[in-house]
Amino acid sequence: MRLHRTILLVINACVMTACTPVQQEPPKQAMSPEAIKRLNEIAEYEMMRGDNPSLRFNANLQDLCEIPYDRSTLPLLSPGGRFIATVLGSAPSTPTRLAEPGAPPPLDTGVEVWRINQSPTTCSVAYRLDPPLLLGRSADSTGFLVESPQPDGSRRIGKVAWDTGDIDWIIDDGMVNAFATLGRNGEVAWCTRQRDARAFSLVIREEDGREIVIDPQGGNWLFPSWSTLSDRIYVFWLSRSGTMKLATMNTLSSDIMMTSLQDVDIMTNGSIGLVEQAAVAHPVVQGVPAGDIEGHIFFHPVKNRVVVWVPDDTSDARPFVLLKRSVAAAPDVEGGGRYLVATPYELRYVNPSRMHSSIRIHDELAIPRATSNGAWQYILMSPDQDTIMLRALNPRINASASPGF
Repeated sequence: MRLHRTILLVINACVMTACTPVQQEPPKQAMSPEAIKRLNEIAEYEMMRGDNPSLRFNANLQDLCEIPYDRSTLPLLSPGGRFIATVLGSAPSTPTRLAEPGAPPPLDTGVEVWRINQSPTTCSVAYRLDPPLLLGRSADSTGFLVESPQPDGSRRIGKVAWDTGDIDWIIDDGMVNAFATLGRNGEVAWCTRQRDARAFSLVIREEDGREIVIDPQGGNWLFPSWSTLSDRIYVFWLSRSGTMKLATMNTLSSDIMMTSLQDVDIMTNGSIGLVEQAAVAHPVVQGVPAGDIEGHIFFHPVKNRVVVWVPDDTSDARPFVLLKRSVAAAPDVEGGGRYLVATPYELRYVNPSRMHSSIRIHDELAIPRATSNGAWQYILMSPDQDTIMLRALNPRINASASPGF
């Protein structure tokens, strides 16, 4: 059963208002422009300075193997770090990736799944999935998501079992369905539109199969991401004029969802391509340690670096920058509000609560992915032309280690 909900968007305001009013706390006193300027100056200095003697980090890096890379879609890692799915064949066109009307089907694009063995450390192809197939952006312990554009213009979404490669077509209704994300308890959310339409609605399918549809409201819902810590979902909204927002809501029930809605402004001249850029480096993988702070990591297309948005009970929360030139990040699996942050030149361990004190872990681009594997807490992905080098990282924090390498 589908329940349709309408959300009223206040385009020029800082928040979206749900159809049920919510009591707001009195606004906090605004910080003076001089104080804001000084804090930004301090943060910029600390981010440029980098190393800080208060942070100590030991890490064991282990080369694993190289896998194919289409230079477009990052591979998707299983929570336990035992399998990794990558695109096989030609990279899909931008209109195809973005599920645009009239986009050509990816006739030469499939998926290849590799098995990563721990003892001895080897990698081998487990199986291949034939075209036309697009690699999705979400996974859990049982499988990962794919999309299959159909000859009639529709698009279905399947879940591939990690161990067998069997595909269960979980969304197959003749609509254009894209950008799906998995929840912690079997929920799924995705964007959908009619084949002859341009605007995407947001669909949330609960664990019991009930579905809630949120209408486009004069724009598009794009790239939803379910939290790995709670029932909260994050989703971008793009107006026809280019206003781009990031919204979040608690999906515990349809009523709570409507009254818990919050948002933050991203930019006024956005595009679906910039929304993809914001979301693409941070897939949703359920079942891995995710730190202890509820928030959403994304690439900010205006700040041109990775930020974290931690919504609170007020409308004042704004995304904070992790590191200059950052392109991807993952929370420290041990918690504490720290992050592993990738730049085009290195991987750093960052503590935002200490004015962005950081320490270098690796001296090249290495996109971190957390795992539930105690021996390999992270797997790092370093793209190089048409391959990606995989390395295992097992960090250890202590007070006596030297400040990095």
